[in-house]
Amino acid sequence: MRDPGIQQDDARRRAGVRRVLLDTSFVTADPAPLGIHRVLAHYAVHGARFAAEAGVGFDLVECTPDGGFTRRLAPLVGAPQKPPKPPLAVRMASGTGLEVLRYGSRVLSAAGNLLAALIPAAPLKRGSAALSRRMDALVPAVRAALAPEPLRGEAIVFAPGDVLFCPGFWHEMDFGAYRQAAAAGAEIVFLVHDILPALLPSFYQYPWRLKFERALIQAVALGGHFYAVSGQSLNDLHAFARWHGHEVRGSVAYNGFDPADGQGAVETAALSDAHRAVLARRPWLMVGTVEPKKGHRDAVAAFEQLWRAGYDRPLVIIGRRGWMSEDMLEIICGSPWYGQRLFWHQDLGDAAVAAHYAGAHALLFASLAEGFGLPPLEAATRGLPVLARDIPVVREVLGPAGCYFSDRGGLPDAIRALEDAAGYAAMQHRLSGLAWYSWQAVVDQVMADLLRPPAERAQGSDLLASVRRVPVRGNAR
Repeated sequence: MRDPGIQQDDARRRAGVRRVLLDTSFVTADPAPLGIHRVLAHYAVHGARFAAEAGVGFDLVECTPDGGFTRRLAPLVGAPQKPPKPPLAVRMASGTGLEVLRYGSRVLSAAGNLLAALIPAAPLKRGSAALSRRMDALVPAVRAALAPEPLRGEAIVFAPGDVLFCPGFWHEMDFGAYRQAAAAGAEIVFLVHDILPALLPSFYQYPWRLKFERALIQAVALGGHFYAVSGQSLNDLHAFARWHGHEVRGSVAYNGFDPADGQGAVETAALSDAHRAVLARRPWLMVGTVEPKKGHRDAVAAFEQLWRAGYDRPLVIIGRRGWMSEDMLEIICGSPWYGQRLFWHQDLGDAAVAAHYAGAHALLFASLAEGFGLPPLEAATRGLPVLARDIPVVREVLGPAGCYFSDRGGLPDAIRALEDAAGYAAMQHRLSGLAWYSWQAVVDQVMADLLRPPAERAQGSDLLASVRRVPVRGNAR
């Protein structure tokens, strides 16, 4: 049953908003969406249903190289679409031609540079530099011209009453496309997952972190409204906007979570004998991309200290390598305990990850900073105790159901404390009462809010204040 407040707004919505357009730019179809991709998939499915019930238009759109938008035809979830292959003769000819161009361009560029070095005249040097730039750009330009046209729907013509909702990779966009849409009368609304690249630049690659910050500066100047996936992210956004001379309107729209997202099928038969042998020892578990902010360095240091003192329980790290992970991977793979009590798995399927949640002793969530953080909720579906670094966003999600540590120095004692049977059972009991917002409830509230006049939208924590949380069934193991 829909929220009464949502039902009361239907007439006003139909009168004020023509359609909601969901920006899916830079998203490639994926059979197992993760992260932002997963969030977009939920907004696409539940948003379309809500819009149909409310009587307003709803479309998935994506940007084009010329700064416009078209209706998205490719699915968000599923196997990536492969363009049809050209005939073999064309492929061979184009491949040979590209190789000839590649080597020919290098020869011409080198010859120009040599001539400029032998005859040091300024016009010759400028001409050589221009020739070198043209030769460098020649092969990519020819390759792009030979590539098949991407699948695109009809062009989107924006008008007053349109809301362009951007819950995905807006930070990768050329903001000229958003400004064109706004000039045509559309309201631009952003979903902020976090602004950590602007706050903690040492955790992110250069120059991408600068590109993100520039995009964020443009967003706070352009956005009509903001949703943030946690109160911490919203507070960070307000502070950043004020620092750059703007006041933004925004509200907290937590990521939803459905018990099935973390439950999964436990198929231990899909595991290797080595995986099953480690799970038989009831290991600690870390789940998440290996990158600087995730706290793997502190975790490995704490466990190595415990192992040297005789602690026997293993640590299993599940996560793909991320950016700036080289130093951390050297610490993991170079540890004398690697392969004995320390294990790292990169590409486990959903069933294998579910089996690790079901067979682990506890989850260690050691992130130094997060916008939201899904693994604690996934662990809670199994009644798996969570030992988390005491950061605000984890407190927002777990509250008193979590067990917290503050720094590396206190981590070994916190790990040992969860070997106490009574304390462990008490923590499982607390987790059994944990509840969270379903994805449908979150998207319904966001969609209802989008269709209200901007001045009447929810602020701060008001958006989900009346929404009932759904038990995550934390006692299921």
